[in-house]
Amino acid sequence: MLAVTASVSLALSIASCNISAYGQEPALTSLSSQSVEDLKEGVSAQELHDASLTTLSTKAGRLFISTSYSTGTATKKPDADVTRIVSRDPSTDQFQWAVSIKPSAANHQMPNSISDSNSGYAQTASQSHDGDMIVSPDGRYLSLVLTPDESQRGVPATDRHTHVVVLDTQTGKAVRTAEVPGIILGQALTNSSLAVETAQNYFPAGSGKGTIRVFSITSSDAQPSSFSTDQWLIGASGKDLLLAPDVPPYECTLYCAPYTVTRRSTDGHTIATLPGVTAVHPGGWVSQYLDPKAAASLVHTMHASPDNNDATEDARQKLRKLPKQLVHIDTGQTTDTTDMTVDERSVPSGLGLVVYQDVTTGEYSGERKPVFWLSAADDGHRHTEDLEQFTNN
Repeated sequence: MLAVTASVSLALSIASCNISAYGQEPALTSLSSQSVEDLKEGVSAQELHDASLTTLSTKAGRLFISTSYSTGTATKKPDADVTRIVSRDPSTDQFQWAVSIKPSAANHQMPNSISDSNSGYAQTASQSHDGDMIVSPDGRYLSLVLTPDESQRGVPATDRHTHVVVLDTQTGKAVRTAEVPGIILGQALTNSSLAVETAQNYFPAGSGKGTIRVFSITSSDAQPSSFSTDQWLIGASGKDLLLAPDVPPYECTLYCAPYTVTRRSTDGHTIATLPGVTAVHPGGWVSQYLDPKAAASLVHTMHASPDNNDATEDARQKLRKLPKQLVHIDTGQTTDTTDMTVDERSVPSGLGLVVYQDVTTGEYSGERKPVFWLSAADDGHRHTEDLEQFTNN
């Protein structure tokens, strides 16, 4: 099993060693390379499922994240409710750093959790901008929502205080720890701030009384700020926060209904609204139809009939040809993606997008070929070099 051996090199409390009013502060422990080899290889599928292995791409390397949860038995394993994170160089696969965090990171099975990932399946950049584990657009920071500690077990979700920890992905060190009250609806990272949305119910509007708290991750001494909202926090660009009136259907990857995204600064000021959005991507991009009304009408036609009839097929073909673009939120740069597929994945510089186009290769055959890729590490311009690395992936 994924046991941590006794090779701890350094143990530190993330915030302090004192017991707070809401239990023990989270503890961050540095681990040696020998203690975490099993996070990468030599582990059975069942053990990976039990450990909830996740992988995320960052600016500094690939992160292997493993969490061992309590089974509810009387005898708790020593590594129960602990999350371990290992960073490896993406080009050489060499160990860079490793830490463990207790209490563990939350997951979709835990109360007060927002993750929509499946245990046992590796995550890539497609899950790096929403959920309980997120990466900043520039790939430098990792944020984790932690589970409530033992002292809060049984406490109503509205009365809990939850910790959120932000790590520097280059060093593995904590740069900010936030403690927030209430039900956590979402979190987002800009390149300099952590935003956490909480509410008094499981929705932000009305009796939910949604609040977004913003914490600096470049100045740990800076006081947090907050503002009220009736919308859902669904992501961020390098500078600003992205909100929507409803939770987007993250399971939708094709022929998705468009919705409107509100762009707000970290002080709560509304900057702009973006209609026709179908996806918020890591790195600060959104996919957008140029004619939202036409897109919504075609999507409605497609879903109005469960049968694949002529009207449905006609709507599908028209929707594919409807002008669509990627918008880089911070720079305003747009990239045409009409009749193309946007894939969220790792690129040579870390987080990014690969855009594919279906090409006919025969009378009844075709293949999906990469056309260009975008990197979160630059200004969002198109890259066409080294496209072969994305072929058949």
